[in-house]
Amino acid sequence: MKDNVLFGVAMMALGMLLIPVGDAITKHLLVIAPYNADFLAWSRFVIGGVILIPIAVFGGFFKNLGFDFYKKQAVRGLLLAATITCIITATKYESLSNVYGAFFIGPALATVLAVLILKERVRPIEWLAVAVGFAGVLLVVRPGFDIGTGIFWALAAGTGYGSFLVATRWAANSGPPLAQLAAQMLFGFMALASFGINDLVTHGIREPVLLLAQGLSSGLANMLSIMALARAPAAYLAPIVYVQILSATAISLLFFADIINVVAGIGLGLIVCAGLIRVWLIRSA
Repeated sequence: MKDNVLFGVAMMALGMLLIPVGDAITKHLLVIAPYNADFLAWSRFVIGGVILIPIAVFGGFFKNLGFDFYKKQAVRGLLLAATITCIITATKYESLSNVYGAFFIGPALATVLAVLILKERVRPIEWLAVAVGFAGVLLVVRPGFDIGTGIFWALAAGTGYGSFLVATRWAANSGPPLAQLAAQMLFGFMALASFGINDLVTHGIREPVLLLAQGLSSGLANMLSIMALARAPAAYLAPIVYVQILSATAISLLFFADIINVVAGIGLGLIVCAGLIRVWLIRSA
């Protein structure tokens, strides 16, 4: 059992490492190809849907699912489509490390929304994790009149992501995880279809290898998270999302030569500390 959980944790960590890889490829595509952010977001749902929807359909995961399931997945799909579009737009203007630093306002917001909307109870130590993470975000964002366009988009993405996390908890018992993931791909595809098809008709397919790579990185990350959830409790896996910051920071330095200033570096460190507090909470539960 312990080995199974550890394997699940390893798969989740690998999935979280891959998400910034996809965003780095997308950032490069925004420079070398004429596509808009909404097309690149849509292409992820196309590729993810092509992989996941047939598996869910032929595997019988959509059987006996009613209106409530599709209603909840529509909300999740719309929120995820907005989140991905915003974070892709943010990478056009800002380094990956700073984008992810601002983006991680999401888990803190999710905690607040879970209390207000889902009436969940949160322990004081969990509020400490929220406060530490939020302080880290403030150091990365450095509120003022000179906040860059990319940071605004990253905060919007984090807001969408926090809402998506709460919607995912709300929808948790509505159907099998694979059916939920496939449905969110379908609704995300539909939400962005008009924008994506417009770019496709206007520009055709440019850089197909990179388009496929950014979609597969995102799709594989989702698949790994599903496989991880089948082997380890969600509570064990939730803090691992903070691995994304480490991956984004490394990619920023190695591939984009983005220099991280001291204040932003401290902020990123605080955000990781917030994740470590959550790990400690889980281990001591």
